[in-house]
Amino acid sequence: MKVFNTKTKKNEDLFETLIPTFTVCCTNDNIVEGYKGCAVYINVSAENEELAKNIAITNEEFMSHIHDKDGFDKKYLQTFKPTGNYVIGRVEYFEGDPRL
Repeated sequence: MKVFNTKTKKNEDLFETLIPTFTVCCTNDNIVEGYKGCAVYINVSAENEELAKNIAITNEEFMSHIHDKDGFDKKYLQTFKPTGNYVIGRVEYFEGDPRL
């Protein structure tokens, strides 16, 4: 099945070029709200890791779990390729463990 790709201005096979998917996470206890071991994750579809971090920062639900939104730096974010079943755009938040 052929579809028109607006970026290349050519007809291509469907799924010939796939956009990579990244999981962006922040696990810093001083940055993420919650107990020790807290973390926030989001799955995004982006061309590269830098763009994935930018998409995560602009997501309101993802940033709602971050303490200091004004002084937040992208150096606290990690990206990796997700495995298994995942939903693009879903934010997962782990509050941590109060016993730690």
